[in-house]
Amino acid sequence: MLEHLRVLDLTDERGLLCGRLLADLGADVVQLEPLTGSSARSAPPTAHGGAGPSMFWETFAANKRGIALDLDSDEGVATARELAGRADIIITSLPEAWLRERGLDPDALRAAHPHLITTVISAFGWTGPKSGYADCDLVVWAAGGPLDPHRDEERPPLRISVPQAFLHASADAAAGSLIALHARATTGRGQLVDVSAQASLGTATLARVLSHDVGDPQPEWHRQPTAGKDQSGSGAATPNRLKKWRCADGMVELHLSMGPASGEFTNRLFAWLHSENAVSDRIAAWDWTTLPQRIADGEITEADLAEARAAVADFLATLTKRQVLDAAMKHRLLCMAIFDVADIAASPHLDERGYWAQVDIDGVPVRIPGTLAHVSGDAQPRVRRRAPRLGEHTAEVLADWLTAQEVSV
Repeated sequence: MLEHLRVLDLTDERGLLCGRLLADLGADVVQLEPLTGSSARSAPPTAHGGAGPSMFWETFAANKRGIALDLDSDEGVATARELAGRADIIITSLPEAWLRERGLDPDALRAAHPHLITTVISAFGWTGPKSGYADCDLVVWAAGGPLDPHRDEERPPLRISVPQAFLHASADAAAGSLIALHARATTGRGQLVDVSAQASLGTATLARVLSHDVGDPQPEWHRQPTAGKDQSGSGAATPNRLKKWRCADGMVELHLSMGPASGEFTNRLFAWLHSENAVSDRIAAWDWTTLPQRIADGEITEADLAEARAAVADFLATLTKRQVLDAAMKHRLLCMAIFDVADIAASPHLDERGYWAQVDIDGVPVRIPGTLAHVSGDAQPRVRRRAPRLGEHTAEVLADWLTAQEVSV
């Protein structure tokens, strides 16, 4: 697919996924590290309680070749620049000051190599008033917008369970790089692909972005709607405590939606509960598609709703996540289990899709996420090699990419 492309990957844990996606598609992606190794090599989670390798590195550096250069020496930096000139795409997520000091910033590289596509992954963009802001995953999520409207009533916002802001940005960077590559086929020139993680999170929560753009005065994500009380049971204005439910081995998300758009899902839920003798005839007879008006008219009180929620809570507490999911598919309910790592590792769905791949890490077979994306046609992305050891392919890559006269030792 992309076997004709050379990609120089100068990223840390903030951009590692971008190169992995391009490598999965067949590109020759070379991970360039300092002699001390990339900080991504120690990014959590790590195996054996921290004593083993970083599974983040082993996953997102798979399919790449790796070289190590002394990037604090003139010779090492000169070699890095030569490699950049032989690449089609260079990806970086390293600090601007560090890159400019070594002449590896997009301006310098594109001036020397007009064909080069330079892809930069950062928290707030390569330029602009926030480009120099300090950041972390939590800061980027907060700045991207989703944390505040989805907090539980007046409690403080919670962090995302697993750092992933820069995974969104890295995926967008891979797509942007390929779009720029397509443009180069027409113009013959590369361009800067500037990816802001903050902007990527806005795209990932697109309903909010679109609501603002079309002037919606009461977007569904708003915690305090401007007109009336949120009665959907599923909007972001519905407190989390009304959407998360304990079950025998964890939690599920289940929405008691009401109104003509989605109330029928809740009708099916209470029909199921009624068949299991888990709810009274009176509540089972409610039509949730018309419930908002009955609440407005005072026919259904908050005490009635509390009784219905208690019946759901008591019933779900007797079931496992698997039992709830099976019932959700059978009865067509608005419900999903909240998975932990063990659930994901044991997922029959992922097994059926061939999601996992096995690589050899220091003589031990280890399962890592394999096919991250599917494409049309017979040739499919796959894991062809494990993540490189530090400097494993230095001589090989220099011989492949540079002539003997161009190599700076």
